[in-house]
Amino acid sequence: MRWLRSVVALVAVSLASCGSSGGGPPPGALLTSDQFLTIAHRGGGGENPEETLFAFKRALENGADVLDLDVHATSDGVLVAMHDDTVDRTTNGTGAIKDMTFAELRTLDAGYDFTPDGGATYPYRGMGLVVPTLDEIFEAFPDVPYVIEIKQDSPPIVDAFVKTCREHGVVDQIVGAAFNEDVIKELREAAPAMKTSMSLPEVAQFLALTSDTEATYTPPAKFLQVPPTYGRISVLTPDFIARAARFELKVHAWTINDPEQMADLIDLGVDGIETDYPTRLRALLAARASSSP
Repeated sequence: MRWLRSVVALVAVSLASCGSSGGGPPPGALLTSDQFLTIAHRGGGGENPEETLFAFKRALENGADVLDLDVHATSDGVLVAMHDDTVDRTTNGTGAIKDMTFAELRTLDAGYDFTPDGGATYPYRGMGLVVPTLDEIFEAFPDVPYVIEIKQDSPPIVDAFVKTCREHGVVDQIVGAAFNEDVIKELREAAPAMKTSMSLPEVAQFLALTSDTEATYTPPAKFLQVPPTYGRISVLTPDFIARAARFELKVHAWTINDPEQMADLIDLGVDGIETDYPTRLRALLAARASSSP
């Protein structure tokens, strides 16, 4: 365990050197480029404690192009990264984030429940991993593209989110997301320059298009971030990909962790894959590249 303590201790020292690998397009341009994107869902939460600075750093080191994260606010208005609205699943605490002060949240162990082997071991417990603020993430990784979902809708946090993004100069390198249609509309009004994905109702409208209604349709966003299926509905089909291409929309598939399914979706023509295991996707891409003529 001593080696792990050393690794975690070095994170704060080395974070400033992390970011885009250089030599490629700027972060904002990368999101809309033709490059296939490896998107580290929750920072690659299958490989390291999700949505921690440690996980984000490791995901980038392992070849992720984009960091995916989710945003909530504490009771005293600090924006933090966590998928759930409570701390129960990933930390040694309990309760809703919006009911906790930041000081209370910061006492929790963000690596407490991460296990790489089905509960046999919990290697990151007591290693000092904490729930990071959005400020800390942008400071650590200023030159990285992001997919950021605004999870909290009450009390609203859109204005605080946009303010933070502007203060760090990262508005153009973010795809803002929200399942809630009201939240995504509020985000577009507050930050017209920010790229956004479609909300759930907007995706449903896109799926329901016909050849007649398509002629008068104007997409509300440039990104479709969708699962392969939703209930009994097949979402990612050749027709869906072709229609997205006609509207010049980027399609990101989530959350794909099986290499065979990754390969199928790449062949189908998606523009990126959100995965909890970015190293699996990078290995697949490398293998395909080495075997191509």
